[in-house]
Amino acid sequence: MRIFLLFFPVFFFCGLLHAQTVKVEYGGDPLPDKDRKKIEQFLQHEVDFYSQFGLPDTLSLQLYVFENRREAIDYLESINVSLPIKASGAYSPKLQKAVILGRERSLAIIYHELSHHFVSQILGKRPPSWLNEGLSEYFEHCTIHKKAVRHTFTEYEQGRVRTMYMLGEVNLPTFLK
Repeated sequence: MRIFLLFFPVFFFCGLLHAQTVKVEYGGDPLPDKDRKKIEQFLQHEVDFYSQFGLPDTLSLQLYVFENRREAIDYLESINVSLPIKASGAYSPKLQKAVILGRERSLAIIYHELSHHFVSQILGKRPPSWLNEGLSEYFEHCTIHKKAVRHTFTEYEQGRVRTMYMLGEVNLPTFLK
């Protein structure tokens, strides 16, 4: 028992060294509780992934989800954030704010925009776009399951692998490993 009491503070302190806190301020239209729960589960998954690259201990971000696209665009204009053409979401590294337009695929888009937040926290305000968008696309296609987060292999990705295989750009046994 004494050994346990002796080592408990050491284990507790070491656990704190790897603790990450993400504070999310929600705005815009209210999200259902089940969506907030999934977002918070997903945030923990992203923290686990990105912490291996040097995340700060405490992260704060704002997440605004709008049902009405026009309201979202008006909001973005009010904070001087431009929206890429046909985009369903935007992230401002300067404001640490993600804005989601419409609710059609909101969780996937939220995961995408939140990934931009983590990349900018590690690499600064101007990370390489191929890395920033690549990681965000990866996380966009993840889904929350009871015990884990899983990446889904989209039809586009399947077609791309098929094309790469047919062109001899990929060794299929190596790729499958």
